Amino acid sequence: MRTHLSIGMELTTDADTRRFQHLQMLETLQVRKVQRGREATFDMQSKTLSAFSEKNANSYAVIRLAAAIAVIVTHAFGVVGGWAAVEPLAESTGWSLAAHAVHVFFVLSGFMVAASWERSAGWIDFVLARMLRVFPALIVVNITIVLIGGLWLTTATPGVFWTFENIGVFMTKATLLFSVGVSLDGVFTDNPMGGSANIPIWTIRFEVICYATLLVFMSMLAALGLRGLARLIPVVPVLGLCAVAITISGDPERFSFAAQLARFMLAFYIGVACWIAREFVPIRRDFALAFAVLTVAVLMIDQPIRYPVMIAATAYWSLWLGTFPMGRLQRWTAHTDLSYGAYITGFFIQQWLVYAVPDMTVAQNASIATVLALGAAWVSWTFVEKPALRLRNPILSRMGLVAQPSRRALKTAEAT
Repeated sequence: MRTHLSIGMELTTDADTRRFQHLQMLETLQVRKVQRGREATFDMQSKTLSAFSEKNANSYAVIRLAAAIAVIVTHAFGVVGGWAAVEPLAESTGWSLAAHAVHVFFVLSGFMVAASWERSAGWIDFVLARMLRVFPALIVVNITIVLIGGLWLTTATPGVFWTFENIGVFMTKATLLFSVGVSLDGVFTDNPMGGSANIPIWTIRFEVICYATLLVFMSMLAALGLRGLARLIPVVPVLGLCAVAITISGDPERFSFAAQLARFMLAFYIGVACWIAREFVPIRRDFALAFAVLTVAVLMIDQPIRYPVMIAATAYWSLWLGTFPMGRLQRWTAHTDLSYGAYITGFFIQQWLVYAVPDMTVAQNASIATVLALGAAWVSWTFVEKPALRLRNPILSRMGLVAQPSRRALKTAEAT
C-alpha cells in the first residue's frame, strides 16, 4: 500500500519512510540555520552604539592604545629629522598621523567622559575623577624627567640645573600650563628637535578645557530640564560653530589658539553627542565606508572643509572600530589602560634614544620607543594611575559624599 504525501513524494517501504523523515529533519535544521543566520545578520546591522556603551562591551581601550602608539610613530620623524621633517600623512591630509590620533583621543574622551558625568554623584565627584586621571601620572612623569635629566643627561652644572628658575619653571609649565616645547637646562640641547622634553602634553590643556565646558554644559542642561535627545539641541550649534571656525582658519600649521580649541572641541563634542544619542547611532560597515568615500572626496577637492569632515569621519571610525571584539587584548586593556602613560612618556624616551644613538633611523626610534613607552606606561598604571583612581571613593567619603549616580544623573541616563 502506497502512502501519498502532500509534498508530492511516494514511499513504498518502511526504509523509504525513514529516509524521508531523515531528509525532512535535515531540511528543517537547514531552514532553522538560515533563519538564525538572517537573525544574526539583522541583529548586527540593527545594533546601535548603546549596545557597546559599557566598558566590557567595547574595545575603546585598544583604540586609545593604538592612538598613543601612532603619536610615538609620528614624533619619530621629527625627533630624528628635526622640526623640518615631514610625516607622510601630513602631506596628503594636512594633519599628521599623530594629529588624527589625538582626534581619536578627544572623540572617545567626549563619549566616555559624558558617560562619567551621568554616573557621577555630582560635579565634585566629576571634577575629582578627572583630576585623579590627569594629574598624578603627569606629576610623577615630570618629576622623573627632572631626576633623569639632572642626574644623567644635562650638560649644565649642578648649580645651574638644580634651581627653582630651572626645575620650578619646568614643573609649573609642564604640569599646570601644559606648555609645548618646555625644556630643562642642558638636556637634549644638541638633539634635532632641541631641548623639548615632553611636547605631547600641550593637548592636555584643551582636554581640561573640554572637561570644564562639559561640566558647565551638562549642568545647564539639567537646570533647563532637558532630557533624552532634547539635550542635542544646544550641542548642534556648538558643533556647527567649531566646524566653521576650523574651515575658515585654513592651514592647520598656522592655527591660532582659538582654532586649535575649535578643532579639539569639535572632536570632543561629537563624542558627547554620540553618547547622548547612543540609542540612535547605528554601527554599520556601510556607514564607515560612506565616511571613507566622503573623506577621499574632500581630500581631492583640497578645500579647508576637509578638516572638519576628517574629524567627523575619524569620530565614526573610532567608535565603529571599537565595537569589534578583540579577545584577550580587549579584556586586558579594559583593566590595564596604558594609553595615557604611553602618551606622556613616549616623547621623552624618543629624545633620550636620539641623544644616546644620534644616527638611529625613524623606524628604529619608533619601534624601540614604543616598547619602552609601553613598559613605562605599565609602571605608571600599576603604581601611580590605578592607585590614584582608587582614592576617589575614600576622598568622597571624607567629604560626606557617596560615589554613586545622583538622582539627576539617573534621570538623565534613563531618559536617553
